[in-house]
Order: sequence, then structure tokens, then C-alpha cells
Amino acid sequence: MEAKGLTDSGDANVRREISPARRGWVLALLTAIWTLSYMDRSVFGVVIQPIKKEFVLSDTMMGLMTGFGFTLIYLILSLPVSRFADRKSRVPILTAGLVVWSAMTALGGVARSALQVLVYRTGVGVGESTSLSPAMSLIGDYFPKEKRAMATSIFGIAPNLGLALGIMVGGFMAHYYGWRSAFYVAGIPGLIVAAIFYLTVKEPTRGLADGRLADTTDYSLGDTSRYLAKNKTFLILMWGQAMFSLSGISFGIWNVPFLIRVHHLNMAQIGGWLGTVSLLGVPGALLGGFITTIVSRQNDRLKIIVPGLALLLMAPAIFIYLFTSSMPVLWASLIALIILMGMPTPLLAALVPTVAKVRMRALGTALYFMAGNLFGWGLGPLFIGMMNDAFGPTFGQLAIRYSMLITVAAALVGGLGTMWGARYVEGDIKTAAARVEAATA
Repeated sequence: MEAKGLTDSGDANVRREISPARRGWVLALLTAIWTLSYMDRSVFGVVIQPIKKEFVLSDTMMGLMTGFGFTLIYLILSLPVSRFADRKSRVPILTAGLVVWSAMTALGGVARSALQVLVYRTGVGVGESTSLSPAMSLIGDYFPKEKRAMATSIFGIAPNLGLALGIMVGGFMAHYYGWRSAFYVAGIPGLIVAAIFYLTVKEPTRGLADGRLADTTDYSLGDTSRYLAKNKTFLILMWGQAMFSLSGISFGIWNVPFLIRVHHLNMAQIGGWLGTVSLLGVPGALLGGFITTIVSRQNDRLKIIVPGLALLLMAPAIFIYLFTSSMPVLWASLIALIILMGMPTPLLAALVPTVAKVRMRALGTALYFMAGNLFGWGLGPLFIGMMNDAFGPTFGQLAIRYSMLITVAAALVGGLGTMWGARYVEGDIKTAAARVEAATA
């Protein structure tokens, strides 16, 4: 099936129908939305200690509240939402989700029991199930293949920017005004951005950036699932994101308690120092996008090798960070780690709309990030919390140092597995670009 009025050149289509200023505005808003998503998530990690103290909870329960309650509902809803986004307008879907998760974040400040906190965090998961798949699908239609790595790298600054803002806002507000105020401040901006996004962003033509030869067939769920299940690059991208999230996100969630328990920093110190250092993930994401765009012009395999190498190098950085007793070495290893952490997700995500067909992009993106959310926001934090409680009688406050070794192992095996997948990239990109007849033969 051909999209009427399109030429073979996706870049020419985008230039003709969408101005560079319009593309930049849409990308800026999508980046702002994902930033708010991560800020709302990371605020909870900052206030783990005061919430645990007020409600007298174990680390296992905090691990459950931090991620698994959020992740479970996120996983349940993200597939039908993404399927809907592949067939209907993505702008109102994303807007509605932003309103829901922002409101639920703010409501976390009124919780009077651990159960209420868990309910509101689950509500955040309901809203955020609409965030990534429609956003990545929109980027796929606003930017041609050769520009997606850079576009998704700009989009990919959001987790690091959101993490930094969450740490700064959460640390400052919790230290001076109590942990509840952190949720109020984190939730309100999303309601404003939702209105701006809905009023100013236009739904683009499906397949616009891929040209006349793009396969814009509206495949059934079964056909889509079978295609993605046979796509080796896509499966390896899911593996890479799962292992990166298990390493990076689980590390980020438990890092504040680590600094409090092992190095005895207070909330204000953590908000200032850690929040500032976390901003280095922004140039890390941009650097990764720039490098990948340059080196992969003649070799698509480098699009997966670069993020895989960054993931692999995270392992020694985390190990040094966990076991050094020197504060200068601690911060130096963290700086290197944050820069490396900025690279894998946007670079791997950039390949998803490239190896998936046009109307499979939202579902493919949802599955990709589902793997990350399951391991990074769900199982990883819970498992570390359980290990903290199990190791506590032996190691005391230092138990968290040994529990977090799981993040080292995940980075190591994730990086190696991701780079191994380079052999399949070129063939799967060609398959995704094929016409309907070739795809269904």
C-alpha cells in the first residue's frame, strides 16, 4: 500500500510537509514530556528513606513500591495502548496520559498510608503507559531514517534531565519542607505541558519520513507479533534495553539510599551534588547520537555496536563506584558512569522504528520499553531491596553495596549480547523497508 503524494525520499517529504522549526518544536515537547515522566519517577527514589521511616517499612516493601506496583500496571496497559497508537491519533493519547500521571504524582503527597502511596504510584503507571510508544512513533514520522539517531539522542536526554531534576527537586523539597512537598512540585508542570502539547502539535502523515516505498499496511496484531518475533535485531534491542535498565535504572533508584547509608550524606548534599552530576547524562546522550550518526553513515552495524560498548563500559565504572572509599574517586567514577548511561537507551531505541514497519512502530516501541520497565523499574529494585534485607544481618548498612552488584553483572552481559547482534542489523533494516509484497511473500 502506498501513501499518496509521497516520493521515494523520506527526507524530501518531511522538508516539504513539515518545516525544520516545526520538527524542532515537536521534538522539544516530546523531550519535555519524557523528562517529566522521569522526574516523576525519580522523585520517589529520592524520598525512599523518609517514607520508609514514616511508615516503618522494609527495603523489600520499598522496592515493591518504588517500581513493581508502577511496572505491573504499566506492562498490562502499554500493549493495548501502543496497538491503539498504531491505528489512531497519537497526540490525544499522549496528552491524556500526561495529565493522568502528573495528577497521580501530585496526589502522592496526600498519602497517609503505605497502601495509598502504592495506589498513587500505580496510577502513575497507568498514565505513563501512554508515553513512550506514541512518542517514538511520532519521531519516526517526523524524522527520516538517517536523522533518527540524532533525534532520538536529543529525545534521549530526557531520562538524565528528568533524573537530575527529580533528585534536585526531591532532595531540596524533602530536606526543607518534607517528602510530601516533593510530589506536589513534581506533578504540577505536567498539566501545563499537556495543554501546550495538545494545542500546538499536529498528527503527521503515517510513513511520511519513509517515502513512497514505505510499507504503511495496517497489519493485524498477529502479523505484527510474528514479524517482530522473527526480527533478530528487534529481539536483541529488547535484550539490550532490559539489561541496561536492570543496571542503570536499578542503580539510580537505590543510589540515594546507598549514599546515605554508606557515605552518610544528607538529602541536601545529595540533591545538590548528585543532581548536578546527573546532568552529565545529557551531553552523554548527545555525544552518543553524534558519534553514531557519523560512524554509521556507511555501516549500519555501528548503530548497535556503539550503545553496546557504552553499556559494557558501565560495568567497571559501577564496580569502582560501589567499593571505593575515596570521595574523589567516587565522584569521578560516577561522572564517567552518568555519561555512559546517557547513550544506550536513545541509540538502541532509534533502531526500533528502523527495523519495524511503519504501523508496527508503536507496538514495537512498547515491547522494547516493556523489557526495560520490567527489569529496570520492576524486578531490579525489588530484588535489590530483598537482598538488602537478606544481607542486613551480616553486613549492616553496607549490605546495599553487595546487593547492587547485580547492576554490574547486568551491564556486562547486556553489553556483550548487544554487540553480538550487530551481524543482523543490515538485513533487518532492508526487510523493514521492503514493500508489502516482499514482506508477506
